[in-house]
Amino acid sequence: MQSRKENIDAPEQVAPYPRRVSGPLPRRLLFVLWSASACGARTGLEGPPDAALEAAPDVAATPDAGPGDVPLQPPSCGRLTPVGSVRSAVAGVTGHAAIDADGTIYAPYETAERGRGVVALDACGRERWRAPAVRPTRGGRVLGGEVRLSTGGDVLLTSMYGDTAARGLWRFGRDGAARPPYPAVDAVVRFVGLPPGRGPVLVTQGAMTTVGRLAGFDLAGRQTLDAPDWSNVNECAVSGTVVGCLDTALDLAGGRRLWSEPYEILDGTLRHALPPAIDGDRIYVAFFGLSSYVLVARELRTGRALWRVNLARSTRGQVDLLMGAPVVGADGTVYVYVNVHRGGGASGELVAVRRDGTRAWGFGADATRTDYQRYATHAVGRAGVIYLAVGRALYAVGEDGRQRWTLAIPEGANASAPVLSPNGDLALHTDDDRLLVVATESAGAAPSAWPLTGGDARNGNAR
Repeated sequence: MQSRKENIDAPEQVAPYPRRVSGPLPRRLLFVLWSASACGARTGLEGPPDAALEAAPDVAATPDAGPGDVPLQPPSCGRLTPVGSVRSAVAGVTGHAAIDADGTIYAPYETAERGRGVVALDACGRERWRAPAVRPTRGGRVLGGEVRLSTGGDVLLTSMYGDTAARGLWRFGRDGAARPPYPAVDAVVRFVGLPPGRGPVLVTQGAMTTVGRLAGFDLAGRQTLDAPDWSNVNECAVSGTVVGCLDTALDLAGGRRLWSEPYEILDGTLRHALPPAIDGDRIYVAFFGLSSYVLVARELRTGRALWRVNLARSTRGQVDLLMGAPVVGADGTVYVYVNVHRGGGASGELVAVRRDGTRAWGFGADATRTDYQRYATHAVGRAGVIYLAVGRALYAVGEDGRQRWTLAIPEGANASAPVLSPNGDLALHTDDDRLLVVATESAGAAPSAWPLTGGDARNGNAR
């Protein structure tokens, strides 16, 4: 049940963070970046047999601003925050945030009852409002949480798990006031997307059924789509009027299934897909079995396979698993992160794959925690920098695979879900449930079809 909003004067203050590091890491930070032997390294980990690994030229120092077409305009918060430094930190934030065009940050937070709600912060980290949404059942526990923004002024709290009380969707206005819920007939079991100009697209399922339905709504909350026989194993995204998944696609305008394929059995088990990225007429999906970790490209409207790349192969199944879903750079390069057990232990890598399916480079950065529920680790900025937060650091990596700068995050940031604001800041989630806001050189996300997990700063899983 939705509850009234609560106004709090100021966010909890936290200790300052280490400053950024450009180039080689000093000895005093090696205890924080305990995987420093791999940090910033271009690696050849588990490249596909036909992949071409290119050498990158040397790069200049990190620029102070992004491309000249969009000037970098950091928020005025009373002090100078250099690129790669923390502007603000707020405790109690539990997952993926979304950012408005004016730089307002909306994030899921843990309530005093260990439930979930939404908190709104200005660009300097000052709290505007908070609205509790769901409380756990007796003996239950609510986990996760993501916030998404519609183009109609909705603030949606979604994608919670752990407690049956959290299997739903909570709706607020940009002022924190509760809005009428969407009239889903059955229980909401998966969030699909929040397309521009539309309300949410959801997978629902009745208590006595094993097959779900795809439900769509308009901005006013009226149901506009009811497509039967939709599986809950589909991780999907929305582009225009098309819902695209690893093994099926549907046209929202007419409710017509465009294509469908049998679910793949990989390493003797049903494949598990991450949220896709859609770039024009093609869809990119990363998925895994027990030992195989794969990225595929398909035509969005026909399902025709374009290429398939083996990202990694684990030597101990899903041990040490952490993955970051694909995002797309301005030149069409696809970036995916994968950390699995390889040989002597956990080994992670940000992999860059060109539009033709050949491997461009790999950047070594190990995760320090396993997570099977959340898949957002990196984002592409307008300055041509990929921001990867895993393990105990935030890495700024150029489009050539070279490390630009690093910010130590001692508490860890594995399920980081980074989001870029138009004002140049990057908001991410830490392992101890804090929201860090870091100044960057990018005036927002890259001008590509899918630069962030979730599609853009709205986190709508749609464009």
